[in-house]
Order: sequence, then C-alpha cells, then structure tokens
Amino acid sequence: MEFQDTVPSAELASRVHSPEYVREFAPSWRSTAGTLTILFLFLAAIAALTLVLLPLAGFPWGRLSALGGLLGFVWLLGRQLVGGRPALRVGPEGISAAFLKNRTIAWSEVSDIESQTVQGNTSINVSLAPHVNEKWWWGSRKKRLGIPLTSIRTKDHAQAIVAATQAFAAYGGRGFMQAMEQRTAELKAASDFEARLTQLTPVTWALYLVVGVNIAVWLANLGAGISAFKPLPSELLAWGANSAASVVEDRQYWRLLTAAFLHGGFLHLALNMLGLWEAGKQLNRLHGNFQFLLIYLASALAGSALSLHYSAQQSVAVGASGAVFGVLGALLVAMYQHRGQIPGLTSKNVMTSQGVFLAYALAQGFSKQGIDNAAHVGGLIAGCVLAWLLTEKIAAVATPVRRLSTAAAGMLLSGVAVAALVATTPAPAVHHRQLFAFQAGLTRVLPAMQAAEKAFQADVKALRDGKMSEAEFTQAVETRHLPGYEAVQRALAPLDVPANDKVGAGMRDVKRVNSLLVEMMQIQVANARTPAGDVAATSGQARMLLINEEIKAVNARISERVNATKPKPKP
Repeated sequence: MEFQDTVPSAELASRVHSPEYVREFAPSWRSTAGTLTILFLFLAAIAALTLVLLPLAGFPWGRLSALGGLLGFVWLLGRQLVGGRPALRVGPEGISAAFLKNRTIAWSEVSDIESQTVQGNTSINVSLAPHVNEKWWWGSRKKRLGIPLTSIRTKDHAQAIVAATQAFAAYGGRGFMQAMEQRTAELKAASDFEARLTQLTPVTWALYLVVGVNIAVWLANLGAGISAFKPLPSELLAWGANSAASVVEDRQYWRLLTAAFLHGGFLHLALNMLGLWEAGKQLNRLHGNFQFLLIYLASALAGSALSLHYSAQQSVAVGASGAVFGVLGALLVAMYQHRGQIPGLTSKNVMTSQGVFLAYALAQGFSKQGIDNAAHVGGLIAGCVLAWLLTEKIAAVATPVRRLSTAAAGMLLSGVAVAALVATTPAPAVHHRQLFAFQAGLTRVLPAMQAAEKAFQADVKALRDGKMSEAEFTQAVETRHLPGYEAVQRALAPLDVPANDKVGAGMRDVKRVNSLLVEMMQIQVANARTPAGDVAATSGQARMLLINEEIKAVNARISERVNATKPKPKP
C-alpha cells in the first residue's frame, strides 16, 4: 500500500489526527457516471421522440422496452449525481459513500483498504474485519465492500484514494497495523516466490523465441510487399493461412501451425503479442521452456483445428490468438492447482489482470463478426487441459522423469485431439485456393473482356441505329468479336471453382456467360452461311433463343449477388 502526501508532512499529522479532519468528494457531471447519464438521457429522448413522431401499426412494445431500459440506466447512474450527498466521505468516524446509501463504515470494522482499477474503472475496496456480520441477500457473508469512483472526476481519483488510506492510517488503530503487517508479509511472500521462479527458469527463451518468430514472419511479409496493416486473404493463404479446403482437401496440414504465426496486420500482431507477454513470462517460468513451447504450440494447433469446423470453413484464418488463449488458460489453471503454494497476492494479481482480459476477449469474440472465436476456444481448452496434466517446476513431485512422462502424455493427447478434429471437419464451404486463382486469372483477363464487350456493344448499337447492316454486323462478329471472345474463353478455361463453393458461384457465372456468348456468335456466323429455310438454321435460331434466356438468368443472379453486398438503406 502506497501513501501519497497531499499536504506537507508537518501539517499532515495535525490535520489527519484532528477531530475536524474530513475529506469529501462531490459527484460530478464530468465523471464517467455523469457522461454516461447524459448519453443515456439523450438516447432516451430520441426513443421517446420516435414513439411520438413515427407511429407504427399495433402497440409499440419494442420501442417502449427500449425506452424503459434507457430510463433505467439513467436512474441507476444519475441517482449518484443528485441529492447533494458526497460520492465519498472520510473522517474520524469512518468511510461512507453514496454507493453504500451513505452508510458509514466505522474504522473499527475495517481490516484493510486498497484501490483497484479494472478496464479503466477505479474503485476503493474496503475489507471488513472478521467480527463484522455483513451478509449478501442470499445469506453468505461479505468479506469486502467495493466503492466505485465512477461519479467522481477521474482527475480526483488519486486524491480520493490517498484520503481514504490516510484516514485509515490515522484512525484504523490496530486494524491498520495488522493490515500493514499482512501486506508486508504478502509482498515478501510474492517477492520470494518470484525469486524462486527466476531461479527455476533463469531465462525464458521459449517466450522470446515465439514472440521473435511472430515478429519475424510479419517483417518477412513486409519484405515480400504485403501490406503492413491490411494484407489480402490471397496473400495470407500463400504464406500458410488456415483454410478448411486447403487442409482437408489439399492435405496441407502444416497450415494448422503456420497460420498461428501469421497476422492480419500490425495491430493484430501487436494485440496478440501484448496479450502473450505478461502471461507468457509467468507461465514460462512456472513450466520451464520445453513445456511452455508444448502448451503454446499445442494450443495453436488445437485452435486451428477447431477453426476448421467454423471460421476456416468460410474465411482465411490467421493469428496467434489460439496459442495466446491457451497460455492464458494454462496460467489460470496453474494458479488454481497450486493455490496452496502460490502467494495470494500473486494469484490475485494474475486472476484480476489475466482473468478479466480473458473474459473480455471471449465476450468480444462472441459479440463481433470477423473474430475467429473457435480458435480462441480451441486454444483455451487445450491450454487448460495441458496445464492440468503437465507437472510444473514448483510441484512437489516435479522430478525430471515425472515432467518428461507428463509432457509425453500431453503431446500424445494433443496429437490425438488435433487429428480427430481434422478428420471430422465438414465438407468445406469455400475453396480458397481455387477461388483466389480464379480471381487472379480473371483480373489478368479482365482488360481483354472489357475491350471485347465494349467493341461488341458498340456494333450492336450501330446495328440498332441503322448505321450497320446485318451483313456488316455478321462480318464484324466473325472477324473481330468472335475471335476476341474465344481468346477470353481460352484464358478462362483452366480456371475453375468446385460446384459446391457458394462464394465461387459468381466466378462460374462470369465464365458461363462468356461461353454462351461465344456459342451465340458461332451460331450467328453459321446461320449467315445457311439458307433461311434450312433445318440447321431453324435449329440454330431455337438454340439462340435458349442461350439468350440463360444469359438473362445468369445476369440476374449476378445482379442479385451484387445488390446483396450493398449496404441496405435504413428505414
């Protein structure tokens, strides 16, 4: 616990120990709670206006529910800001807060005071003395009361924390002394534990290795001309990204691992490496370098393998997040398994920082699109299971033979799990290799296609406007347009996408339209050389009608897909 003097030290003793010493912190509309109250009030006003100005058929249950929910948030947050009561008050009698309904907790009931910041939200946690009979509504005993500082201006948070700790030091008496003794003992135990871990694993080279490889691969991508912030899926696939079709049908199983060292840009890489660093350093020292590598790589493989059933079915998947989640899960399991050996302060810090980060990241994955949460879950499960199975260096039974045997069992179990996930992968929905090859080929052919289409449409217009005769048009088709479309057809011939690839349907339609136009032109040229009443000419005309109908149907499908990708106008 750190104490910061907000007044000169000579003055502090007299002020704090004075019966008149009272520090109050008023609620402010410029606080987090104030900002959110104004925001929800604004949204509630908009919701209310829509009820009045935009009437709907039937009773507007949905709008009323939304309005009620917004007003509920306004009440929950805003009640802390009105009434003239201080958000926090400390004095000789104890500590009170609006959040605690202005109840005063006497210093004799306090065993410790500490601050905590989680996801940017700061609170003062008041630990209750053993003799205090405080209970939750379901009957279990409370050990701590949290006082959030959300209704106090952020710049005043530090002063509020200092005031509370100084008052506890002045009036806490024996409770304060015991808290300091306990805090000192906790800090010493945590320091001794960290020293022991450092002695067991002096150099965490495994962590440095995986971080270095991830960064080196990204730099190699840059050297190859790939965008630093938004690489193309086709480029990532060429470098080893995960794809169900490539793994299962092309049997490129190595992609399960290489995908874990590729990233979708600098920000993706930075977030993963930041998430890995602190948790990885702690886990690396707990398990040693070899077992850390086993957890990291097995989690990466398991994450990629589970992704084959979900995200990698449709999209190209990359990132070390599966491995990072495995490391986080393994660290939390180790904290629980060895809770008798690991100091409470160390365990608490890990659970608070890494546990909250893990929960937040999982929630983000389930609530947002474009995040491969299957890889997160797969890596998390693998890391947790391996941590439960492997023998940490601090374990009482951590002999070399025991650690080697559990590591072998972990490798075998991981291999079986990954193989089972790969073997049970559903039929791929998108065939990325063929799709990207088609797209690249189409990009090369596109100028020729556009030139042929432009020239053909110009002559069709000239024919309709009477500037070109039927004979001249047929000659132009035979000498210029048909050869141009046949050249495009030959260029498109090697390109193909499997029939069950929904994304590739548009590519197949482009290829089909060109083939139909070639056939139509061939029939037109042949009919020009055949007498009008000839059976072949009649058959050709019938075929041209069918071709024309099919072209219309294919063009309609293409237009429908294009329109589906456009943002829909808001009602």
